[in-house]
Amino acid sequence: RTARPRRPRQRYAMPMLHKITALLATVLFSSAAALHVAITGTSQGIGLDAAKRLIRDGHTVYHANRNSARSAEAAQQAGGGIPMVCDLASLASVRAFADELSGKELDVLCLNAGIAPSTKAEAPETTMDGFEACVGTNHLGHFLLANLLAPKVQRMVVTASSVHDPEQPGGAVGGKGGATLGDLSGLGPLTTGGPTMVDGSIEYDGGKVYKDSKLCNVLFCREAKKRFPEIDVRSLNPGFIPTSGLFRAPRQDNFFGATAFAFFAGLAGFAVPIDVGGERLAYVATSDEVPRGAYLSAETGSKAATYAGGFDDGLISPEGQNDELAVRLWDRSRELVGA
Repeated sequence: RTARPRRPRQRYAMPMLHKITALLATVLFSSAAALHVAITGTSQGIGLDAAKRLIRDGHTVYHANRNSARSAEAAQQAGGGIPMVCDLASLASVRAFADELSGKELDVLCLNAGIAPSTKAEAPETTMDGFEACVGTNHLGHFLLANLLAPKVQRMVVTASSVHDPEQPGGAVGGKGGATLGDLSGLGPLTTGGPTMVDGSIEYDGGKVYKDSKLCNVLFCREAKKRFPEIDVRSLNPGFIPTSGLFRAPRQDNFFGATAFAFFAGLAGFAVPIDVGGERLAYVATSDEVPRGAYLSAETGSKAATYAGGFDDGLISPEGQNDELAVRLWDRSRELVGA
């Protein structure tokens, strides 16, 4: 296993005895009551894989995708579940989805869907409400959904990423550097000649914006644990998965280069297959052995999918631990989406 960088980190304490008994807990959990789980982004990738696992284990899955065709296909491929529509790039669609769920049982909300623009993109796409598409979808859409459904759920799970941290693998690759949100002056509807990036930068950076959105996810979790003390808010880094749908823009930019990179990344051991990410998502969504409020990750290339196996306390960047920034991001996001 490769060594992680030594620097101040946030840890979630767990007694050694808890780790020793973790495998037993996993076995015992399989007999627990079935859960009702809503997952955004089940049409492909780790969301689809997690849905298959949850349905196989007797849980009910609400497939939340951007249109009815994608959700119907997801339900068919997953072997069941309830297809629904939740377009995170439309606040109206998010509200409609939450309203539809209001009369249904719901235990766990998985904020999993995500998009990433081409790293070569020179201009941003926008959501239906005028926000930059990547942050608007990955953060603002999920932020509204979480606030609308908070009264119904016992657990929230956020698919984050190690790329939120400039010091972690992938965190400073591509673009002009790592994630940073600055003063949040660019978080809002785009205007002609105005900022295109959350930190107030005018020039659009397709490589940085996805990392910024993942930093937003990490800060959301930090503040959500305080705003929703009755909810177990968890997050995870599913691993580097170049074969997932998230990387379709790079594949379109350079199909042969991206395909070759994914192949050699797998051989070199620093990439993991989709099923490992899906197993991790399903585990965090359902396991009682995961500490409340945890951010789980694994060493680069590890295929561990349980706390006992090494899918455990992950590194959070210094900016991701900034409480004052987390509060300002929450308050600004709430203003923008009307939560």
